[in-house]
Amino acid sequence: MDALPPQPPPSAYVAAPGDIYPRGSREEELCERAAQTDWLYLGGLLVLDAGGIWAGSSFAIKYSDSVPVRLTGPIMIGVPWGATIGGAWMAAPKCTRHWVGEPPMEGDIRANWPLALSLAALAGVTAPVVNGIAIGNCAPPSCQGGLPADWTTFEREMHIVVGGLAGFGGALLPYLLPPRTWRAARELQHLRFGTDGHGNFFAGYTAAF
Repeated sequence: MDALPPQPPPSAYVAAPGDIYPRGSREEELCERAAQTDWLYLGGLLVLDAGGIWAGSSFAIKYSDSVPVRLTGPIMIGVPWGATIGGAWMAAPKCTRHWVGEPPMEGDIRANWPLALSLAALAGVTAPVVNGIAIGNCAPPSCQGGLPADWTTFEREMHIVVGGLAGFGGALLPYLLPPRTWRAARELQHLRFGTDGHGNFFAGYTAAF
């Protein structure tokens, strides 16, 4: 006869299939924090957006005699715009008091990086548009087509490239300075570390939107 599998140690926690609620006071506290949108973080991003647009489209930047200085405009606008695109998702609720999911014993197949790169790509595509709207107004006769007449075609192209790169990079910055919602969800994830049937480590949580 085949031997029975070894019994888990007395200290190990064995979750029942219907055990979908937070386990213990610490998980309840983390889930409570992760379930609330970080409005302060979102408000700070909007303030940075407004400040970046104001600075990047200012007369001193737009009409500077230096091309490198003029190219700082799309950076000032693109970085906070990208941070808003990436940070808004991270600041959204990531837990619910009635469901804290856990990967099956086969392991967790979910990952955050595909969505992070998708949002970064979205920010990179839209940042030049925002930059173009912000700097597109000026008073004739110093302008032609909404931009200073002395801008070369190459410089106008570089505004698009620099703005796109700034938006892409800005969307990844919130992972270095994450909102409270994301930090709580990640800590809850670490509390649920376990092993699958092959002895590999896994962790997971459920994100609710």
